[in-house]
Amino acid sequence: MCTKKYKMNNSRASTEVQISFSVIIPAYNAETTILRALNSVSAQSYPAHEIIIVDDASTDHTLDIVDADNSGKFKLITKQTNTGSSDTRNIGMNVATGNYIAFLDADDIWHRDKLRLISEALSSNPDICLFFHPYTQDNIKTIAVPQKLGVNKFPFVKLLPSNKIATSCAIIKNDASFRFKTSMRYTEDFDLWLKIGYKHGIYFSPNPLTQIFRPFLSEGGISANKWKMRQGEMRAYTGLAKLNALFILALPFLYLLSLSKHVFKAITGK
Repeated sequence: MCTKKYKMNNSRASTEVQISFSVIIPAYNAETTILRALNSVSAQSYPAHEIIIVDDASTDHTLDIVDADNSGKFKLITKQTNTGSSDTRNIGMNVATGNYIAFLDADDIWHRDKLRLISEALSSNPDICLFFHPYTQDNIKTIAVPQKLGVNKFPFVKLLPSNKIATSCAIIKNDASFRFKTSMRYTEDFDLWLKIGYKHGIYFSPNPLTQIFRPFLSEGGISANKWKMRQGEMRAYTGLAKLNALFILALPFLYLLSLSKHVFKAITGK
């Protein structure tokens, strides 16, 4: 069970738990990238407990490619209607049996030692509910990683100005209360990180363990619609008031911050 108060345990003690990862890969028209993502999970030095691919009603050859590659090494769930990434990830999470959920988008890949390093960190610190690391756009195979990850507390207030947690870099405890809001198609991940982070804390390692191929806010991705992303960000802020009524006092400042970022980026083109 996750607890808000957390005492770090850096020693290899008898309290260590066996970590099992359920890897959730949502896929929509990912015929050119899905095998690359899947292979990066299959090649992990610490095997995943299970790999769950949820196809969000793709209209290309994603399903054909996945079916041809499947030899019982992953679960495939197919949807008849496209409902977006929130519902797609939730479907995978609903059938996950590992004690942690690791997310990977279909166009990203992991360092081969990612699950090994994170499993060692989590087994010594079993109360962690939300863990993340940075990403890189460089070749992940050339990135040097330490023998052991350092685990650091990430202040919740540092997450408020903007989403610093890419979904393919996030690990959460498998808890039925941790689900993406299906009514949100933009910044639904930020909304969930805020909720988990406020209640249970956020922990991170500064080592990049994921390679992202599509830059954030790039053309072609769902995040390309910058105004809807900004609206989603403000919805995520609104959700904080349900966690603590005092956030109502901070909402005008958070809304203003979000709008200011939008205007700045519109003017500068960044």
